[in-house]
Amino acid sequence: MFSAEAKKNFFIPKLFCYGECDKIFYKNKKANIGAFEVIGSLRSSLTYEYVKSEKLKINPNKYDICLLSETKNSLTEDWSQVRNMAECSGLVAEFTYKLCKKHNLNIVFAGKPQTRDIDINREIYFYKHFLKNYDFKIFQSPNKLKGHQSYVNIMQSKLTIALWSTILREAISFGKKILSFNTTGHPEVIFPAPGINFPQESICVLTKPSYELFEERVLKILSMTNEEYFSQLGKEKSFLMAPAAETANILRKRLKQALGQNADDNVK
Repeated sequence: MFSAEAKKNFFIPKLFCYGECDKIFYKNKKANIGAFEVIGSLRSSLTYEYVKSEKLKINPNKYDICLLSETKNSLTEDWSQVRNMAECSGLVAEFTYKLCKKHNLNIVFAGKPQTRDIDINREIYFYKHFLKNYDFKIFQSPNKLKGHQSYVNIMQSKLTIALWSTILREAISFGKKILSFNTTGHPEVIFPAPGINFPQESICVLTKPSYELFEERVLKILSMTNEEYFSQLGKEKSFLMAPAAETANILRKRLKQALGQNADDNVK
């Protein structure tokens, strides 16, 4: 994070953000931002457009669960101060596979987009440590999906599970249920972000490292309708993530407006 002195050297005239909670986060950090506009996730929006342009057939119930890969390969990576991050990421995967095997649920394990074999292998080796008793396969995108693979997998799943990934919030832009299973106990790793007043008793948050509670929560969420689920979120969906269907078009419009204004200024 920037020091207070360093922050003075940065100014963002306008910040486009996911949801209302982002505005609170940056204001709490006293970031030097002129204005905010909540527009949702650009990546989710581009996936909407990609699915439509390629005429992909989306089955929203193809998978019961989409598990998001959150590898932690080194203590020098981001969040190195959270010493149990790797173990907690592994616990998410272990409990999810245990549950799916017990209840015969369909799962897709969404890997991080990788371009190098060494990174793909690192991801596999990381999870082999925690899933040694399970036959798992991490989904890596065929080239035709062009980086949209995690989002397409989410669109085709009933529930998305991860420790703390931002993609959990992006899943909401597709109207999908999520579960943040975060057992780190660290104040800087809290859903949706530190310093945000979000009810930790929400249906989408579980912080106790108990398989029985995990199993109970996942089965409960899967049995709920979307209306029932989002009524127990504790906040409006837009607090976490605004709808993203038009996000890309909004940004295109804002860029055209900005370019037009700059042209007018140059004429003057």
